[in-house]
Amino acid sequence: MNTQTKAPASRFPRYRDLCPTGVGEAMQFASEWAGAAARLPGDPHAVQVAGGFAAQPLPPAPPFSFRLAGRPSAEILSGWRVTCTSGLAADGVTGQQVVWHDPQTGLECVLELQTFADFPAVEWVLRFRNTGMADTPLLEDIRPLDTQWAATGATQLRRSRGSPCTAADFEYLVTPLAAGETIKMAAGGGRSSNEWLPFFNLQTGNTGVVTAIGWSGQWAADFTRDTAGAIRLRAGQELTRLVLHPGEEIRTPRILLLFWSGEPQAGHNLLRRFVLAHHTPRPNGEILRGPLTLAHWGGMKTAGHLDRIEAYRRQNLGYEYYWVDAGWYGPPDSYSPDEFSGDWWKHVGNWTINPAAHPNGLRPISDAAAAAGMKFLLWFEPERAVTGTPLALEHPDWFLGERKPLGNLLLDLGNPDARRWLTDTISDFMTKQGVHLYRQDFNFDPLPYWRAADAPDRQGMTEIRHVEGLYTFWDELLRRHPGLVIDNCASGGRRIDLETISRSIPLWRSDWQCGWINEPTPGQSHTMGLSYWVPLSGTGVLGGCRRAGDTYNFRSSLSAAIQFAIFPYENFPIEEAYPWDWHRRMLADFQRARPLFYGDYYPLTPCGAALDTWAAYQMHRPDLGEGMVAAFRRAQSCFVVADLRLQGVEPDAEYELQDADSGRTWRQHGRELRERGVRLTMEAAPESRLVFYRKV
Repeated sequence: MNTQTKAPASRFPRYRDLCPTGVGEAMQFASEWAGAAARLPGDPHAVQVAGGFAAQPLPPAPPFSFRLAGRPSAEILSGWRVTCTSGLAADGVTGQQVVWHDPQTGLECVLELQTFADFPAVEWVLRFRNTGMADTPLLEDIRPLDTQWAATGATQLRRSRGSPCTAADFEYLVTPLAAGETIKMAAGGGRSSNEWLPFFNLQTGNTGVVTAIGWSGQWAADFTRDTAGAIRLRAGQELTRLVLHPGEEIRTPRILLLFWSGEPQAGHNLLRRFVLAHHTPRPNGEILRGPLTLAHWGGMKTAGHLDRIEAYRRQNLGYEYYWVDAGWYGPPDSYSPDEFSGDWWKHVGNWTINPAAHPNGLRPISDAAAAAGMKFLLWFEPERAVTGTPLALEHPDWFLGERKPLGNLLLDLGNPDARRWLTDTISDFMTKQGVHLYRQDFNFDPLPYWRAADAPDRQGMTEIRHVEGLYTFWDELLRRHPGLVIDNCASGGRRIDLETISRSIPLWRSDWQCGWINEPTPGQSHTMGLSYWVPLSGTGVLGGCRRAGDTYNFRSSLSAAIQFAIFPYENFPIEEAYPWDWHRRMLADFQRARPLFYGDYYPLTPCGAALDTWAAYQMHRPDLGEGMVAAFRRAQSCFVVADLRLQGVEPDAEYELQDADSGRTWRQHGRELRERGVRLTMEAAPESRLVFYRKV
């Protein structure tokens, strides 16, 4: 599935006429940059661009680097034969291919480049292939991004942490980059957003460039400013030191550069629009709608699931997916009524349905869900198998890792036989059991497994083949099942990057939400931090039924998708006294808010998890003239009143605002909303407010 060239559905437009000031110049810059990248190395011409980017001379050297037999690519590419081809424009995307061919070794370096008619962006993947008759010399330190940016003013790097299950997950940071300094980051353990999100916004004065990496493995990036003011941007797979055998080809991380001018938030919103237009799944040709899901433990017996589905049907809640999580698999003696008991965890990798829990398979559950108006979501963790499970015994050559009791093994997706088995098994299972949303988890770090499997002259190869195999696996599932939605989970949101969000949505962006008694307010900062970069994500309402009636808790998890667990385990009996009316009100608020997450994002307060502050953010759809404000007075805040100045609204327009709790409506002019703000009062702490607005 080529998610980079598909046009968005009409109800979520590309905002062609809504770009911020300066984007016209930036679009010219991107176009000229792409042309510079395709010219022969050594061409002395350097492009100068008028307008907001006049200070950005474009060096003619390719935007990548590597070393071959110890020699840097900058020295050797001038002696290679170069061919350039341009593809036809499709859906506003124009492709170019530049091939450098080494006549001595047969090594080819292929730059697959894309530019966009309605976005100031350039995107590429770098490939290497051996067309010779012998192994190549040692190819190492491949950086698909290695270029320069001129510092035209004060320089700051804007970035967000990853999701290692803390209150500070996705924390948004602004770090000055002074002359002579370097900022370095890496994925962490081989999961792409374990330590840092692979999205960065480099600001120099009133211009900047957003860099995004598409690599679901161990990437690394660094930003270095020299004493003359030039900034070097480098990114790629952290470790590459390998030879290519005859006929072999590898790909490198996908790189995106998106250019902006004005305010940094304009750059972030331009990225959001670009991601929605070119890196968002489109099941059945329609842009993905963030799922509204209802979660349950997979080890709960079929009868328990059927009872709950019937209870939800009677209440007419309007959920879209019935979620069955881990524990549904394994032998009869592994039956585990909840995740806190039994030995379900020992049987990960055994994808046979547990006959003690589900004697007739899972189809009775998916059929009942369908009759109640819900599709079926099911959890898998196919890349991990516990030592001693059947497949690991039958095909030991398909797995990486030390065979020790209850140890984790990694299914090698670079093994074609293993990947073919996995694709057929998951695809057939989904068809037979009625699965519409495939939830793929990944609960351990693969990097030690990859590196232990590499020979000294093949370092990085196992990782490359695994990552390539993951994309091939997902693409084939999406091809076979056109309406399929993939949930990308990796102990929460530890695998979020440009490639995964093109094929999936992270419905469980942080394992912080697993706890029953955790403070809910970090959910607010998780939404705020991730929204700078990724429009569509989801999370669970902390505590589920244990916090029924807690509006502050529910709204703390508000995002483009949401999961709720009312009666998730067998020992959580169905309670008719549950506050169903409150629950329906919360779902109505979510349904009203969901389309607004497809618009621009404005943080109205700093993004952090401190308990003595307010947190507030705005989602704004300029194409609809609508938006919302979510505001939270946290538990230890002493402030009762706040004036929140809105952004994006038209100064000369009038807006009608509505408080979601009281239903009260009032009108304010856009200029007043921008300059004075909307005044919110919260007498209690913690407390929340949700305000919707529309242009009249």
